[in-house]
Amino acid sequence: MAKKILSCLFFFSICCYSLAQKVTEERLKSIIFDIQFSTAGDREIKKIDSIISICHQENYRDCEVFGYLKIANIYNKNNDIKKAFHYTDLIEKKNLITSETDFEAVFYFYTIRSLLHQKLGERVAALKLLDDISFQVKENPYYEYLIDWQYAGIYTEMGENKKALKAYRSAYLKAKEYRKQPGQNTAKNKNKISNSYKPAAYLAGAYQKLGKMDSAKIYIEEGLQDARSLDEVGLQYIASFYAAEYYLKTADFKKAQQNLWICKNIAVHHYKSENYQESVITDLINLYEKTGEKDSADYYSRQLLKVQSHNDAQNKIQKDILDKKKLTEEGSKTMERKTLIYLCIGLFVCLTLIFIYLFYNKKTVNKEIIPVEIPFIQDNNLFEQVIVLAKENNPEFLTRFNDYCPGFSGKLVEAAQLKSSEIRFCAYVYLNFSTKDIAAYTYTSVRTVQTKKYRIRKKLNIPNDTEIYLWFRDLMK
Repeated sequence: MAKKILSCLFFFSICCYSLAQKVTEERLKSIIFDIQFSTAGDREIKKIDSIISICHQENYRDCEVFGYLKIANIYNKNNDIKKAFHYTDLIEKKNLITSETDFEAVFYFYTIRSLLHQKLGERVAALKLLDDISFQVKENPYYEYLIDWQYAGIYTEMGENKKALKAYRSAYLKAKEYRKQPGQNTAKNKNKISNSYKPAAYLAGAYQKLGKMDSAKIYIEEGLQDARSLDEVGLQYIASFYAAEYYLKTADFKKAQQNLWICKNIAVHHYKSENYQESVITDLINLYEKTGEKDSADYYSRQLLKVQSHNDAQNKIQKDILDKKKLTEEGSKTMERKTLIYLCIGLFVCLTLIFIYLFYNKKTVNKEIIPVEIPFIQDNNLFEQVIVLAKENNPEFLTRFNDYCPGFSGKLVEAAQLKSSEIRFCAYVYLNFSTKDIAAYTYTSVRTVQTKKYRIRKKLNIPNDTEIYLWFRDLMK
């Protein structure tokens, strides 16, 4: 009851403040970022929901995205994968991600969706989401360390330990570089800064998997020192967890138990996600088996089965939802392909009838204009071929397009050294296909097409107020 009253008072105070003095989007973002992720639960979710309502009223679209993503991440931490996906789906349903969206919001959207797919065991989908956003994070240590850290987690699950070590090492160095940047150690960035200390413990774990215990010890000690200095629950959990694994391998069972109990206490109260619960319980079983405490090992074995059973049920529900969504999308694409085939057949029939008509009436055509008409018909046929190849996503499309529009590829390479795949995408835009059409013909999502357009605009320095299709037309004049 007290929590409900406090939540109502918080929402009421925000509303009153917004009426008395219009709250800026940056201020609302700060409130969202200030909410401690490590200890957040239902009460914090209600606070964020109230902020999202205000953002929606004020048309603060970026702030809405940050709010939904924060809630999704909290639900993921609290082991409610279905609700986590629901809140990221809301961002897509409301079309909140556009070419104008703050890049930080776009980055978090891709990485959180990747994290959720990784949790379901869908590593291909998780890696693809990271690949889609990774090209935009160059020369920014904050984004670089976060994405390397996430790549490393997927490599670890795939058993590619050397790749994981390389990625964790890169994340660790980039995190240190980020902390050294001027103006970062402020109250506004408190959560970001504390998060950036975690790669040290993960790096220790990577060294342990490769049997490099001396190197692991260096980063274990650094991680534990950072945890004591910063007094942050999430950092304490990560540092203690990898310290416990280190002490298990070095047979220091007393220290291993101390650190595992710290992790277990944090997991029970704050981290209910399977990634945290199962890992701690598995290590406790390992500890008690090594120390000969069979009853304790049996107890935690039963606990592990309960956790796994609950998690499997959670993940199955969400996988079924994703599979149903995928089938719906594939069915829609199949219908579109069938429609395209019928249109092509109809077009072929029409062209055949026109050809027959012209053939039987050629005697009435002035012979002098035949040389002029033949190239026109050939160009028209070439254009139709290009369109059909584009809609089929045929590998020959770019070759035929260059025949139809000579000089197009050369001018783009001169302008920005575009790759072949980027020139191919520009050709689709030049043919005036809509974003939805390009997504359908290339079997990608609308969001991916929007991201590619954004990237092309940046590379070619196309102003935001200029229609990209008209810019390409002007290029060919």
